[in-house]
Amino acid sequence: MENQRILNKSFLFIFISNFLIFIGFEMLLPILPAYMISLDASPIQIGLVTTLFTIGAVLIRPFVGYFLIDNKRKALAIGASALLMIITLVYPFLNIIWMLLLLRFFHGTAWGVSTTVNSTIAVDSIPKSRLGEGLGYFSISTTVGAIIAQSLGIFIYGFYSFDIVIWSSVILSLLAFIALLFVNSHAPIKKEKEPFRFFEMIFEKSVWFPALLTVITTLGFGAIITFLVVFGEQQNLDNVFLFFLVNATVSTLLRPYTGKWYDRKGPWSIIIVSAILGFLSLVVLSFATNDFHLIIAAILFGAGYGTVMPCLQTLAVQNVSEEKSGAANATFFSSFDVGVGVSAFIFGILAEWISLEMIFRIASFSFLVVAVLVYKDYLNKKNK
Repeated sequence: MENQRILNKSFLFIFISNFLIFIGFEMLLPILPAYMISLDASPIQIGLVTTLFTIGAVLIRPFVGYFLIDNKRKALAIGASALLMIITLVYPFLNIIWMLLLLRFFHGTAWGVSTTVNSTIAVDSIPKSRLGEGLGYFSISTTVGAIIAQSLGIFIYGFYSFDIVIWSSVILSLLAFIALLFVNSHAPIKKEKEPFRFFEMIFEKSVWFPALLTVITTLGFGAIITFLVVFGEQQNLDNVFLFFLVNATVSTLLRPYTGKWYDRKGPWSIIIVSAILGFLSLVVLSFATNDFHLIIAAILFGAGYGTVMPCLQTLAVQNVSEEKSGAANATFFSSFDVGVGVSAFIFGILAEWISLEMIFRIASFSFLVVAVLVYKDYLNKKNK
């Protein structure tokens, strides 16, 4: 660690790189369903766009987590960034559905490496006494980066073309690659580590509870990134990008306060309040018929989902030793991807039978489940 400040050189450059990577990658997410529809894909195939990506990310992360126990992080981060850029370049050359689905699998593996190692570098650069606040700031690069990406992707796709979206993503990935060159990263002290066991590494037992909460929370997020653009078309909402833009703004403005709230009062109260706001956001969204409804839903989602996720990541990292922070991050992001993938697959099937409004209402209950589980955990710890 360079010093006791959160905003040190390594933190700033890994933040910038991760921010650009998330924008470059996730600007494709709301566009791919619409692009797949243009290729006459079925709702189930649209769901597989996210599901196969998730499988690739989840399968690779145990190996990444194990590697990070006693190896330098920077080289792996640079390699993953370059691979993301190369894979993105291939999309315009594929117009056969099964080939696109296969590409999504490999894209998921590169994404799994990048997100895991970048977050581990960030953890290394944050003073442990300010981990909640530091990861709260760092999560702006993920949640806000992803949210800005949705608006940017929709805007470029609507006014230009899919190919322009791809080239925009490639340029952002290149800038992210350059930023990584300025990161200073150290390897943990060499220790004798246990032999690699895939199923143990895919799920770090010490973080099972935040991992479970992450899966449940991202069910709602998965419904939004999979179907919001299509929902907007059905409801004649011409400014769907407003949802992501307002969401990003609210999440960013609240982050300094929510991170300090976590460090001072613990995870329970902030997660419960945020989960309730997430529930309300999806309910409002399901009834949206104009821009005002979209903005209200976005404000609630930014305050809710945008706060819950960094809290859960901090909780996961705090449950393990420093050398296992890579494994904890791998489990956290795998849980995120599993939640999004399961959401896209299940709701993709349900979309054959029920309306998108009903899908958002069903997804909203995932936030209530999180609030109940966290409150129960609080009572259990209080009574010990």
